[in-house]
Amino acid sequence: MDTRRIVEHVTRTLDPILDQEGIELVDVTFLNEGGRWILRVTIDHDQGVTLDRCSLVSRELSVHLDVEDLIPVRYHLEVSSPGLDRPLKNEVDFERFSGREVLIKTHRSVSGRKKIRGTLQGIVDGIVRVLLDEGNTLEIPIEDISSARLDYGK
Repeated sequence: MDTRRIVEHVTRTLDPILDQEGIELVDVTFLNEGGRWILRVTIDHDQGVTLDRCSLVSRELSVHLDVEDLIPVRYHLEVSSPGLDRPLKNEVDFERFSGREVLIKTHRSVSGRKKIRGTLQGIVDGIVRVLLDEGNTLEIPIEDISSARLDYGK
């Protein structure tokens, strides 16, 4: 089973549904957790993610997936908000959340660190800039980032 193809198809299916409702797609994952397949859809909205918004997306997506019968195994669909520690997935996110506290993990060491906490300063030409608490700024190529999220733990 090609989980990547399933995620890509679900993403394409969601685009018109979310656009019509002014909802942003944050992430789609399809994975096996403890022997149970889970299709996880994370959404966001300027006015917050309500239970009604999650239910709407879940209903609309379920109808499409049932008709297409693309997923060959039993799975559980979860639709939720990204929460306070929202993941940052692309250049738009790194620009949009400039000025906010972030936690970034990298594939390789950047200035002796693989885990970086600080204030996001945006992104220019694929380079994410983070102001560290000690006052210096780190520049991290976006392709070196394994995960990034808003950090409310400070």
